[in-house]
Amino acid sequence: MLRDFKRPDLLIEIAHRAPDIRFVVCGGVTIYKSPPNFETRIVDELRSTPNIEYLGQVAPKKAQQVIADAAVLLSTSDEEGFPNIFTQAWSSGTPVVSLKIDPDRIIQRVKLGAISGSVERAVTDIKDLMKLPQLREEIAARARHFIKEKHSGPAVVKSFEQDLQCCRKSSELLNALSE
Repeated sequence: MLRDFKRPDLLIEIAHRAPDIRFVVCGGVTIYKSPPNFETRIVDELRSTPNIEYLGQVAPKKAQQVIADAAVLLSTSDEEGFPNIFTQAWSSGTPVVSLKIDPDRIIQRVKLGAISGSVERAVTDIKDLMKLPQLREEIAARARHFIKEKHSGPAVVKSFEQDLQCCRKSSELLNALSE
């Protein structure tokens, strides 16, 4: 969903500063947590920007295909927890360029893209990644490995089992102390 805090206005600004790059935007509009007329203004700006293809709300399978086909995923959001879209991108080997969001500094630590911090830097980071297919391939390999190690079915089961084991030990310790 396109919401004010996801900062689609910054995406539009980045697109204006990088007219040679094509941006594909998915997401329906909502008035939830958005100022009056936000949805009308943003959709009009998205549709009138020549290098933006605005698809609107799409099915999850289509969104995943758009992400997988992208050279880079751009996140302009001001605030989020751990964006599911990051795991979607990384599972497809798509690098992430984020203005602000880097949960647990994963993008920086594992080198899964770039944390830009500003519109100007985001434009540079996107252009650099577009010019360097070998770097994108290296990031893709790290991203897929990261997803396999941390977010695959077996990885989640292992983490869950470790948490259960820890809970059992804590419970046993509490029982022993209360006796």
